[in-house]
Amino acid sequence: SEIWPNVPAPEVPSIPTPGPPPKWKVDPNAANRSADQGEKPLEPLSEAPARVADLEAFAHSEGFQQLRSEVAQDPKALETFLEKITSEDPQLMKVITIYQQDFLSMLTTGLVEAAKAQREEVKEQEPPVPVVKPSAEQKAKRKILQSLQPTTKTCHTIVRLHNPYSCAVCKATTELSLCSSCHSVRFCSRDHQRRFWPRHQAVCRFISSIKGGLLQQVAGREWVSDALPEVVDVWTKSRGQPPEPWQLEQLVHLPHCKVCSKAPATLLCSFCSQVAYCSQECMDVDSEHQGSWQCRQVAATAVAAELMHKAGGAFGFTTGLTEGSLPDSIFRNGWQDFVDYSGLRGMSGEEFRTLPCMAQQIIIDSLSFPMSVVEACRFANHPWDQPHIKIHILNAYGCAMADMNKYEEWLHRAPQLKSIEVHFVSTEVRHGNAETSCKLDLCERCTLLGRQMTLVVHETSLLDFVEEEIRSGSSPPFLRVAYSPALARLPLGDPEDLWEAAMKRIAELQDDALLVITERTMTDIYEDEERLELFGFTTVVPSRNSNFPSPLTLFDGVRSNEENPIGLTIWNMSICAFKAGPATSRPRSPKASDVLEDKAKLLDQAMEVEVPEDCAIGDRVLARGMEGEVTGLRCRGYPNGVEVRLETGERKHFLPNELSIIARALALSDTASPAPEALQLQDDRFKLQLHLKGPWICDGNTMEDVPFNEEVNPASFVVSLTARCDGGRGFRSPLSSRDDEPPSGYVIYVDGDDRWAFWLGDGNYWSGVQGPPVELRRPTELQGMYDAQSRCVRLFVDGQCVGQKHGVDFVPNQKRPMRIGAGRSENPVARYFFNGEIS
Repeated sequence: SEIWPNVPAPEVPSIPTPGPPPKWKVDPNAANRSADQGEKPLEPLSEAPARVADLEAFAHSEGFQQLRSEVAQDPKALETFLEKITSEDPQLMKVITIYQQDFLSMLTTGLVEAAKAQREEVKEQEPPVPVVKPSAEQKAKRKILQSLQPTTKTCHTIVRLHNPYSCAVCKATTELSLCSSCHSVRFCSRDHQRRFWPRHQAVCRFISSIKGGLLQQVAGREWVSDALPEVVDVWTKSRGQPPEPWQLEQLVHLPHCKVCSKAPATLLCSFCSQVAYCSQECMDVDSEHQGSWQCRQVAATAVAAELMHKAGGAFGFTTGLTEGSLPDSIFRNGWQDFVDYSGLRGMSGEEFRTLPCMAQQIIIDSLSFPMSVVEACRFANHPWDQPHIKIHILNAYGCAMADMNKYEEWLHRAPQLKSIEVHFVSTEVRHGNAETSCKLDLCERCTLLGRQMTLVVHETSLLDFVEEEIRSGSSPPFLRVAYSPALARLPLGDPEDLWEAAMKRIAELQDDALLVITERTMTDIYEDEERLELFGFTTVVPSRNSNFPSPLTLFDGVRSNEENPIGLTIWNMSICAFKAGPATSRPRSPKASDVLEDKAKLLDQAMEVEVPEDCAIGDRVLARGMEGEVTGLRCRGYPNGVEVRLETGERKHFLPNELSIIARALALSDTASPAPEALQLQDDRFKLQLHLKGPWICDGNTMEDVPFNEEVNPASFVVSLTARCDGGRGFRSPLSSRDDEPPSGYVIYVDGDDRWAFWLGDGNYWSGVQGPPVELRRPTELQGMYDAQSRCVRLFVDGQCVGQKHGVDFVPNQKRPMRIGAGRSENPVARYFFNGEIS
C-alpha cells in the first residue's frame, strides 16, 4: 500500500523462529495401562527401523512418484491422498503420521527443480514466439510522444506556447537558425532541431507543399479568421484527418506579415524580432511599430519566457503583511503604489527596483493573478473579513497553475484571515489521482501567526466538480475565479464548450459567492459579461481595466484592430465581477456598440455596399458591427477596400460586403457637436506661449530640437504650422512633442496613406484624427487643437475642420523636447524625417 510522506511506516512484529518438534517418547507403563483401558498399545521402539524401511519402500513405489507429480501441479493433491490412504492403507497412514517430517522431506525434495525442468522441456517443445518489431507508424508515434515531453518544469503559458520567433524547444531568442524547408520555425542548435523534428515533420512538409499555391491564394486575408480555416480544410482533405493539437498550434502561429498577412514571412522586426514582414516595403509601412512600447514589451516577454524556461518557474519574492485595510490609492495607482506599500523585495531581500528589469516583470506577472482578484473584491464590496475561506479557481490552466506560491499574497492582504483553501479545477493536470492536496510553505511571519494555505487540485471537468460539490453538501466558496476564460469563444449550445453547462448550474445555486473574471482584452471581458448575464448571473462590477495587469504580453493574432486597438493580449488586463441570482443591482451601462445598434434600428433601411464607390468620404457606416467614418476608397495596398476610421481612432480597411451605410452625415453620435467652420483663437486658454518663425528646410535627414518648456505643454492648446511636403514614404512628422513612457504629448505627421493626422497620448495609448490626402509641393496650414474641458481633439487644414473626436483624454509631454522636422522626440535618435519646408 502507498504510504504518504511524513507518515511513519508500520513496524513488522518480531515472530520467533519455530524450533524442531519434540521427539516422541513412550512411557514403559503405557502398554499395560492401555490394555487395562481397552486401547491398542503403541508399537515398541524396537520396531521403528522396520517402519522407516516401510516408508522408504513406499518412497520408491510408482504411487509415490505419481503423488509427487500431482502435488507439483496442485498442492491440494496431498490432502486428497491422505484421506484416501486413511481408509485403504491404515498401516501406511500410521507410518506417515509418526514420521511426517521425513515423509514431507522426501515428497518435496527437488520438487521445484523438477517443475522448472518440466517447464523448460515444454517450452523447448513449443514453437518459438516471433518477435514483433514496431512498425514505422508506431516508431513515429513513440518519437512524437518523446518530443512532446516538457523541457521545463513550469507550465506558464508563454513558456509552453509555440513561438515561431524563438527556439521551438528552449525559447532562446538569439543566434537562431530558420528551418530551411518551411521557413516557419527556428532553433538555437542542431540538437533542438532533431528533438522538435518528430512533431514538426508533417507540418514542415505540408507548408512546403502549399507555399507556392494555397498560401499565395490566401495572402492578404486576416490569418486566423479568414486564411487559417481554409488551410486546415486542405490539410484535413489531403491527409484524411484534422491536424493534431501540436500540429494545429504550429499552423495557428505560422509567421505571417503584420501588414498584408502573407505567409510564411521571414523578415523580422530589427528591434523585437517578434513580428514578421514579407518584404522591406511592408516593414517601411509599419515603421511606427519599431521601437514602440508594444514592440519593446513583446521583446521583453520573449526574453522572460526564455528565463522562466531555464529557471523552471518564476522568480521568488517577498512582501510584507497588511495590518489594516488596503488604502484606496493602491487601487487608483496600481503597481506604482503597491510596490512601495507592500515592501516588495526579491527572494534574497534585494530592493525591488534594484532587480534586473526582466526579474521585475516576471515577479509582477505572478502578483497580477492574486492582486487583480483582490481589486475586483474591493470594487464589489466583498470583504475578506472571515477567518477561514474557500476559493475555487475554475478551469485553471497555464499561468494560473504556474508557481502557486503567488497565491500566498491573499493571506498577506487580509489581516483577519487564518487559513485559505484554494481548489483548482482542471482537466490539464496529470497527478494520477482525482484529487491531490498539499499545504503551502508560507513565509516566516505567516507561520508565526499560525496561518495556513491548502492547495487542492481536482483533475475533473468543471461540471462534474460542481455536481460533486452539490451531492456532498459542501459549503459554497467565498469566491470563484476564472482567469481568461473567453466564455464567448464558442457559440451557445456548442457541445465542446466546457463552460456553459457548468456556469448555468452555478447560477442556479444562487449562493453568495462572488465570481471574478479576468481577461486579456477589453473585447473579451465585454463578451464574457454578456454571456454570463445570459447564464443567469448579475453584474456587480461592470467590465473595466484592471490596475494590476501583467507586463507580459503577446501580439493578438485573433482580434482585429477595431476589436483590440492596442494589438496585444495582456494577462489580467480587464476585470468584472458577478453574483448568481436575479438582477438586484443597478443595470449594466450600455456599451457604445449597443447604443449604435439601437440608433441603427431607427433608420428605415441601412444601405448595403457592393463596390467601394457606393461609399463617399465622410459616410457613417457599420463595419462588422462597429461604427465608423469612411476616410478612403481603394487606398494603396487595398485596391478593393474601403478605409474606415472607427470610434477608437484606429483606421481599418474593409471589403464592401462588410459595410452598411447608416448615415450620409458627418456623425451619428448625439454627443458629437458639429465641427466649427474655423478655429477661434480668442479663448484665454489659447494664449500664445511660443512663436518660432523658421523656415526649416528638411531634406529627409535634418531636424531641430527645441528644449522642453512646461509652459508650452498645457492641458488645452492649439499648435499651428505651415508645412510643404515634397515627398517621401511611410510616416513623416513635421512636428512632434511626445513621450512614450507613458504615451503622452502630441504629434502631427503624414501617415502611411499619405494623409495628414494629429494624434495625442492619453497615458495608455495614442488616439486622434485623420485628415485629407497630402497635396505634394503645396504649403498647407495645419492646426491641431485639444480642449480639456470638452475632451475634444480637432484637426484643421487650411482653416477648415477636417476631423474631430470626443471623449479623448490627454496627458501632456512632461520632459521631452519639441522636435521640428522628424518624429520620435522621446529618443535622441530621430526617425520619421519630414521632406519639405516647415514654418
